[in-house]
Amino acid sequence: MQRRFVSSYDRWIQGQKSDLTKLLRAAAAPDATEMELRSIIGQCMKLYEDYSEQRKLLAREDGPTFFSPPWCTSFENSVLWMGGCRPSLGIRLLYSLTGCEMEAHLEEFLQGQRGPTNVGMMALSTGQLHLVNDLHQRTLRAEDWLSSRLATLHEDLADKPLLPIIRELQRMRRESTSSDAVASSSSNPPLVDGPGSCDDARKSEEVAAAMQTYADGLAKLMEEADVLRLATARTLVTEILNPRQGVELLITAKELHLSLHTWGVERDHQHGRG
Repeated sequence: MQRRFVSSYDRWIQGQKSDLTKLLRAAAAPDATEMELRSIIGQCMKLYEDYSEQRKLLAREDGPTFFSPPWCTSFENSVLWMGGCRPSLGIRLLYSLTGCEMEAHLEEFLQGQRGPTNVGMMALSTGQLHLVNDLHQRTLRAEDWLSSRLATLHEDLADKPLLPIIRELQRMRRESTSSDAVASSSSNPPLVDGPGSCDDARKSEEVAAAMQTYADGLAKLMEEADVLRLATARTLVTEILNPRQGVELLITAKELHLSLHTWGVERDHQHGRG
């Protein structure tokens, strides 16, 4: 099963590299038409859609794997949110591309106290700034909602399914210890050996059921997070930004992703991993 997971990720990485080459070529062509740029952006979004669909199907088989995927480096795993990047990361990248001081003075821009900025690789209009700010706030609220549900899932796993099982096992262990003590002080052997295999099998089934419920919950959360990731990216590059701005943002996002993977591999090698 893991081979299919890794193969899906490898195809995704190769697709990222291929799309990055196309984007860089388009960005370097000053005479590229809006139609050509939109076509390339559409291809990039199609790759995101296809990979999200593959992830959804695979996560239904083993949701927890995507929250600490073995095909990613330890550094990449440390920054994962719901099995991927935070949807709001793309917006933060946009602020950085627009200008280092943009986010610090965002309220002034939105209130008209500052004019449109020409700092950075992309100059956003006041109208675009309003749209980006609105998208940012909505995305942060959605992220917080998903994060709170993940926290609840963590708490429920320990509190409801597993804690009663642990307490029952502790009780059975105490009874077994007590029975052994009585038997050792008696000349007659005990008629029973304590908790039987039926109880053990039942507990194993309960644990397996609890873990499966948790795994299904993780898969559901990751699926919803992927929908949010895709929707946020699509809104940015196809609705708010013009085609050339969208190309620039996608280039930065893909270069960041691929570079983190490369640097993570190097770091793992330095620490004797991989």
